This record gives sequence, structure tokens and C-alpha cells, in this order.
Amino acid sequence: MHPSKNKPRAESGVDLHWLSSVPAFTPAGSAFGLPWAQGEVDRTTPFTVQDQSGDGVPVQSWPLAYWPDGSLKWTGHALGTNTGLASTLHLSTGTPTEPANPVSVSETDSAVTVTTGSFTATIPKSGTTLLTSLSSTKSLAQDITLLLLLQSGPDPDFASGAEGSVPAVTKYEGNIESVTVEQSGSVRAVIKVCDGKIYIIHFPFIVRIYISAGSTSARIVHFFIYDGDQTKDFIKGLGLQFKTPLTDELYNRHIRFINSPPPPATTPAASEDPGIWGEPVRVVSGLRRDATAPVLNAQFEGTATPDLSTWPTSVSSEIDQLAVWNDFSLAQLHHSAFTILKRSTGGSASSWIDHAGFGERAAGVGYVGGATGGGVVFGVKDFWQGAPRSLDIRGAGTDTATTSLWAWSPLAPAMDMRRYDTVPHGLDLAYEDVGDPDPDPTGIGRSYEVTLQLFESTPSRDTLAKLTSVHTDTPQLVAQPDFYASHNLFGGRWNVPDTSSSGLAAIEKRKSDLLDFYISDIDQRSFYGFWNYGDVMHTYDQTRHMWRYDVGGYAWDNGELSTDLWLWTSFLRTGRADLFKTASAMTRHLSEVDFHHTGPFAGLGSRHNVSHWGDGAKEARVSGSSLKRPFYYLTADELISDIMDYSLQADQTIMTWDPLRKVLPPPPPAGPGRLRIGPDWTTLVGNWFVKWERTNDTTWRDRIKVGMNDIGGFTYGLLTGNGAAVGWNADTAHLVDEGGEGEGAYDLMMIFGGGELLMEVMELITDEPAFDAAWLDYCRLYNASNADKLARYGKSFSSSSFPFPQYYAKLQAYAGQRLNDTSIKSAAWTVINTNTVGVWAPVQTIGGTDVLNPINEIPNLATNDAGQLSLSEYAVMAIAPELAPGSSFIENVDWDGRSSTVATEETSEKEEYAVKKRKGKAWRRLLCV
Repeated sequence: MHPSKNKPRAESGVDLHWLSSVPAFTPAGSAFGLPWAQGEVDRTTPFTVQDQSGDGVPVQSWPLAYWPDGSLKWTGHALGTNTGLASTLHLSTGTPTEPANPVSVSETDSAVTVTTGSFTATIPKSGTTLLTSLSSTKSLAQDITLLLLLQSGPDPDFASGAEGSVPAVTKYEGNIESVTVEQSGSVRAVIKVCDGKIYIIHFPFIVRIYISAGSTSARIVHFFIYDGDQTKDFIKGLGLQFKTPLTDELYNRHIRFINSPPPPATTPAASEDPGIWGEPVRVVSGLRRDATAPVLNAQFEGTATPDLSTWPTSVSSEIDQLAVWNDFSLAQLHHSAFTILKRSTGGSASSWIDHAGFGERAAGVGYVGGATGGGVVFGVKDFWQGAPRSLDIRGAGTDTATTSLWAWSPLAPAMDMRRYDTVPHGLDLAYEDVGDPDPDPTGIGRSYEVTLQLFESTPSRDTLAKLTSVHTDTPQLVAQPDFYASHNLFGGRWNVPDTSSSGLAAIEKRKSDLLDFYISDIDQRSFYGFWNYGDVMHTYDQTRHMWRYDVGGYAWDNGELSTDLWLWTSFLRTGRADLFKTASAMTRHLSEVDFHHTGPFAGLGSRHNVSHWGDGAKEARVSGSSLKRPFYYLTADELISDIMDYSLQADQTIMTWDPLRKVLPPPPPAGPGRLRIGPDWTTLVGNWFVKWERTNDTTWRDRIKVGMNDIGGFTYGLLTGNGAAVGWNADTAHLVDEGGEGEGAYDLMMIFGGGELLMEVMELITDEPAFDAAWLDYCRLYNASNADKLARYGKSFSSSSFPFPQYYAKLQAYAGQRLNDTSIKSAAWTVINTNTVGVWAPVQTIGGTDVLNPINEIPNLATNDAGQLSLSEYAVMAIAPELAPGSSFIENVDWDGRSSTVATEETSEKEEYAVKKRKGKAWRRLLCV
């Protein structure tokens, strides 16, 4: 059905490049995914990688997805540590090069042991120790455990002057119940560690440990699920702890903390390297007596000092009188400020020096160890972005240092999972849907990532700087946009930017500028924090010159109208590294924070709200698997694989939480449940489709076909039901016609990724002609006249049932493509050319007393329109570029503020009220309930 393209043949291979720049190191290796045309490769096909000199690079490969004929649709690939560090790599079919130090995995009843060269990781199968040891010639990281500090109540409000006591805090350690070897190849081993209940009492978790060929490090990804009582279980600290034996003299032991790399140099003299805070446990510089340059320089650089007998006796004779700095802490309690503290061996009987160092954004990278005895470089990914975080070292002056890497710092206020208010604030004004159910965070989750790397001696400052760049900008291999476009990925109605006509060039410029703004606005508006990072806001408040962060359903976006698909499609079109990073963070956020993995809402997500999980609309569309595929297939990320499986629970959970329970009477017994064909059933189709292509198990395809057959038999096809409401049976996957067609709007059906998904699905399921006809009718007629609808359905529909034609221009163009009808494609272009919703005025700067800090803004911006209009324009441009106008229509737009489906004019209060009153019904149609 899709116009044929000359897809790359497997035998030709794929050119790869590093997303940002060639990394200096890849201490934990690297992984990536690639698509293949149907029939090109199968499970037995070997792959090889070569650098630009033709030298082989060891690679490990595995299936990620299958075509219906069993050939591979996507493959995952891993390179070993510090390999492939070239500007261009080439992957093709062929025998892979073997690594010099292959990974081997051995397993007993009590432990899994992973070895590469002299490096060994030991993972016990039970108890509270995640890894017993990481060792090379020495065991330098020991007793690695997961830690939880749980507070029994909220922090007292001492700032009000009230009396009170701090609630009790209890320490728990992760309790391991199962260990599975997921991958065991020569290039990489992946070990999955799970627990039914983390920390004995609450919080199920998944941990993965990655070991790559030639490595001296372990990459650890910890995902936990919150299933505590939001009124009693306040997380005070969450993280990972390990111990390091220390044998060097106190003056040869070193602590390092590294700052984030600076922004691009503004002057030729500016350094591109991150700053480093480095001090010994016993300082010999700055004394009243000079220890001399050989001693001082060695201590500063972290190399072994000359033998103590060669030091000036004025220093060596009294060195034992000098302070021993035993404890160190870097606290990043806010994304834009960190402090470094240290404390002597006086411990809790002495005070901290709280001005040892400071900065804005720490990299989350540090070192603890000795100049000759070695130690551990540790790194926490997205450190400052996920604040409050901290790095804490205790006992550096003893035989064993204990390092705690806190994903949630105990130095911060306790994590408060309660909603921002105790009462709802209504749909009509605050756009908020609270009650039935009440806000409940049960089942949401979050992950963080740690890398521990062993060094036989204290690494140089230059080495630490290069390692920091890797930790703050994870190396990722990708292909060129033309390659991705040639495979028609994820629906395939997009292309690389085309500026061959002035009309196309104008749209491309507008889309690029809009993306630039959204990327920069994340930093401008500080969209950071443990639970927030990765999300953006829903709608702008023009009066206050800020996003509506405190207004009910207008605050956090929670992926409304597939913001993530917009970003991923934009990356695939352009190859922009900033888009990849932003889309990756958003997928992490949406799949973890806005998704109930367990509990009463298992498999569903939460609609946009001030609190990410605070809205009462629990819907499958937020948690759907199909929108997580780009991240999964491009990175081969195993955690996203788990989370996509969690989404399959939505089938049954919808039976309890009918998405229309507040606006329609209970469903008739024939259902016995209810959902909407879109976005609910289409989301379930996406979940089943992803599971089908990942496993080639046709059970999931058959669930899709059951619903297709039902819809194909409905008189009104996809326009069946009140707002597409139909009966639903989770056990059989059957849909039931409840009647009521034309009584509600159909605009929500295909704007959560459902349209793009069905474009792809219908290329693979070709034996449901009745559904295909109904699908094409929907695409063809959504923006058509009522006369056309009447001719097809024998029923007149109100135009109010089909708002936002600009969102559906993509399906209109798709119908024209499928039917080879230029008039339909031209009609889609007419919608795009005459639309002004989501076409905003240029960026403007606001300063002075109107705002706290000068800011750039786009008046009346709404993320709904930014994402959906962009996806629609991408599709229309790709399907019918020859019909694009020769000149831009944008010059004639009257910037009256009504450039959003949700924004209101910022004029006088009286006029604003009148505008709101006029648009009230349109607002109601936007509600996802």
C-alpha cells in the first residue's frame, strides 16, 4: 500500500556515526538499533562492523523485532569498551570480529560471575547485596547495595515558626529475589536483578548490570516503582552504596568531584574541559612550612608523593598533627547550584566545612581512592537534571571508604508524593479532572543510572575530564536521516527536510524554529527535577509570561497529543543530537513517571496536571507502547522493553476505569466494559502490535484482528458510538456497537499516535478489507463535507463532531495517497495552507518589571498544537510535496492571539472572559475524558 522506495539492502550495509562527536572513551560500551527491510536478514544473519580504516570492530547482535514472515525488522547491536571510536563506522552482514578480552559468564546456585580480561563482577542471587565485588587486580568496589531511607511523615513546617519533631527515618536495603542472565555474548553481558518488594516492605524494582568486553566498569540501571502510602511513606533518600578498601598513606588518598562541561566556548581562550575539585585526605599544601614542589605537585596531580623520608623534616616530623578529612559531600539540591562540604575524623562531634567548593551544575562524576592503591570513578547520569541528588563519601581516613550515590539526596526535604491540593478545581476553569479516582501515585516509577569504573591508580585530571564528557553526554551511534526515511519508520509518512519550493521551505523554517524554542525553553524555564525532568508544559499563560504551571490540567504536558512522537519524528528527519537527547529524556519520563506500572491503574497513564500523577483521568493513551518504540529501537534499551510489557495490563484495567464513566451511563451488559475506538482501542492495538513485532507471536496480531473485524461490521465504521464509545470485552478483545453515533466529537481518535500507527499496521494486516475500507473512509471523510459523510453513512453529522481539521490533514493526505486521488491530497494542502492555529508569532523577549528574569516567549504557545500540527505538516509535505504552494501563506497571518486550540486572547479581563465563553465548547472537546 505504501509507495515503494529503494530501501537499502542488507548486503550494502549501514554507515554509522556518533550522535554528538567521537567520544574519548566508552567505559561501559555502547548499544544501538537498526531497521531492516522485510526479508533482508533473519536470526541467523551475522553482522560485522568496520571503522573507516577497514579494521574490524567487535560487535554483538540480537533481534529486536520481526516482520510477519519471521525476518528481522530491527536488530540490536553492542560494541565493547573503548571500541569504534572513529568518525564513521560501517555495519554490514558478515562474520564479526572477536574482542581481545571477551566477556564470559558463569553461574552457580548462589551467584553469577562475569569476567572480561582481569575484570570480574560477582552478582549474588539472594540477600541484600547487589554486587559482592568489582575487581581487577584488586577488589576496589565491594558490597554494592541499594539504599532507601523512608520517613514516616512529611517534613514539619519549621519555617512557620511552629514547634515539632522530625518524623522517624528508617533505613532499608534492597532485597534480591531473582537474578537472570539476559545476554551472554563475547562483547556484552546483561544481568537482570529483580525483587518482588524492594527494601523488604515496599517499592518493587528492576536493576540491570551491564559489563562490556575490555571493561573495568559496570553500568547499573535501577528502576523502582512507588507503591507506598502517599500519606505515610516519604522517601528521604534513594540510591546506591559501595565500599572501597584504602591502603595508601593518608596524604596519597584522593577525592575528586567534577563539574559539568562548560557551554560552547564564547572566547578562543575559554576551556572546553570541565572543572575538577580535587583534594587529598590529608592536605600538605598551604602549610606554614613548605613541603616543596615535588611533594606538592605530586599531591595535586594525584600521583604518589616522594618517600616521606625525602620530605623536609619540618613537615614530615609533624605530619601526624595535620587534619584528616574523613567525610566528603557534594550536594546538588537544585539543578542550578551545588556545594561541596568536608568533615574531619571528628565525625558527628565536629562540624562540616560547608564552603569547600561550589558551582552550578555538577556532572555527578567523582573518584575515591589512592595514588597507588587505586580506586573507583563513579558517575550518576543526568545528575543535576534530576536534582536533588548528592555524592557522599565517608571514612576516607579509615581502611574502607563508603560511597553513597544518591538519586534522591537525604540532604533535601523528604519526597512528598501527595497532590498539590486536597480539593479539585474543576474542568471549566482549571481544566482539571480530579475525583473518581482521587489522586494516587501508586505504581509510578523512576530510574537512574550509575557507572562504577575501577582504576589501578588515581586517574589524571585530563582523564577525568574526558570521562565526565562521556557521563554527561552518553555516546550513541546512529545512522543518517536518509537511511531512516528510506525504511518508512513508524508509519513512514515523513521525509527529510525538503526546501525545494518556497512553501515547503517556509514550513521547514517554522518547524525548525519551533523546535529550537522548545529545546531552549527547557533550560530557560528549568524543567528539571527528579520527577519532572523530561517533561514540558502544556499551555502558556500570556498574562503572567509563564507556562500555566499551577493551573490544573494546563501544567505538565504528560505527552498530551503525542509530544514525544513529534520530537522523535523530528530527530529522524534531521538527525539533530539535541532532539535525540530531549526525546530520550521525554520517553524516560513518560514511560516511568506518567505511567502506573502496578496497582489499581496498572497499565494506564495520567492525564496532564500540576502533579504528574494528580489527574483523575487514567488512560491507556498516556502509557501506550507504540510511542515508546523509537527510543527502544534506536537504543536497544532493555528497561523500555519491560515497561512496554507493563502496558499490556491496560486491557483489563480499562474494564474497571471506563474512560467515559463520568459522562456516559454505565455500559450495557453486552460489553461488558467500554472504551473509545480512539484513542483507547488504537492504543491497545499499539500495545499488541509492539508485542507481536517483538515476539512474532501471532496471538497479539489476532487480538488486533478481532477488533478490526468488529469495526468492519459496524454500520458507521470508525464513527460508531457517541464520541467513538463502544462496548469492550478484555477477555475476547471484541468491540460492541452501543449506538449514539454523531452525538459526540471524534477529534480525539487519532491524535495520540493512533493515525500514524494504523498507517503502519494496515501495511502488515492486509486481510481485513472491511476494516481497511472503514479506516480509509474515516481518513477521507473527517475533513470532508457533510454531504460526503451523508453519502457514505446515510446520516448527517454535525460539523462540531469534527474539530481541528489541521490535525487530520495528515490522514486526508494519506487517504489521497492510498486512493491515488490528487484532489484529496490537494484538499489536505488547503487545510494546511489556510490554517492559523498553531502558527505563532515570532519569539519575543520580555524583561523589566514584568518578569523575574528576562525571558524569550512565543505568545499563547500550546504544546498540543506544536506537536500535532507539526506531525500533520510533516505527513502532508512527505505525501504530496509537489502540491506545496510556491510561496508562504504565513506572511498574511493576523497575530491576534487566537493561534492555539487552548490559548485565549490576552486583552482586557472583560474581553478575555467573553473569548473564554465563546470557546467553552471547544475546550470541552479537548478534554481527554
